[in-house]
Amino acid sequence: KQWYQRRVRGSPPRSVAYRPEDSYSRSRDRSRSPPPRMIVDDFMNEEISKDIQIDDSLTSSIIGPRGSRISSVRKKTSAMIKIADDNSVVDGTRKITISGTMKEVMWAFNAVKGLILDADEEVRRSSAKEQATPHPLPNSNRLFEMAQNLIPFESCTDGSDERITKEIKIPNKNAGMVLGRKASIINEIRSFSNCKINVAKDNEVEGDERTVQITGTPRDVHLADYLITAVQQMPRDTPQILGLV
Repeated sequence: KQWYQRRVRGSPPRSVAYRPEDSYSRSRDRSRSPPPRMIVDDFMNEEISKDIQIDDSLTSSIIGPRGSRISSVRKKTSAMIKIADDNSVVDGTRKITISGTMKEVMWAFNAVKGLILDADEEVRRSSAKEQATPHPLPNSNRLFEMAQNLIPFESCTDGSDERITKEIKIPNKNAGMVLGRKASIINEIRSFSNCKINVAKDNEVEGDERTVQITGTPRDVHLADYLITAVQQMPRDTPQILGLV
C-alpha cells in the first residue's frame, strides 16, 4: 500500500490528448466577448439624425403650453429637436427631426415617442368628451321657437371653429318663403345663425330648384340649414307674425 501511494504521488502527470472541439469552444467564447470599450464609446458618440412623422393634429399637444414639453426633452437629452413649420406640412403630416450623438438621439427619440402617445390619448379623450356632451341650444328667438314647433332641433356635435361652406337645394316655389318680404326672413336667419347665406337669383336657376350657399362654423351652418328647412313649412305671413316688416 505504501509503495502504491508513493508510486501514484511520484508518477509524472499524464499527457492529455488534444481535442479540436476544445479549440472551437475557446474561439467561440472569444467571439462572444463584448467589444473594447473604446469602440463602443466611438459608436455612441457618432453624430446622426432621425426623422419622425406625426399627425399634425397632435403638434400642439406634443409641444405643450409655451413649448414646455418639447423643451423639457431637449434639456434632458441635449439633442437638437426641430419641428417643421406650417409650410412644410403635407397631407396633414408634420416632420420632427432629431439630431445629435447616437446616445442623445436614441434617448430623445424614445422621449418624443412618449409625447406622441400622450398627445394621441389626450386628443381621443377630448373628442370622446365632446361627442358625449351635446352643444346647448342657441339663444332662442321667435323664429327659432316657431321652427321648433314644426321640426325638432338636434344639436350639432361638431364644435370646431373652422369655417365651412355647405350648399343645399330648395324648390323654386319656396324661394319667396325663405327670403321673406323685403328679404326679412333670410336676414333674420343670417343674423341669428351668424352665417353668410347666398340664395341663387332667378337668372342663375336651372330646373325646379335653386341653390342656397351657407358659410360659417359647422354649428352655425347646421342652425341655418335647420331654419331654412323649417321656414318652408311656415305660413306665408310669418314676417308679419314675427313683426319683421
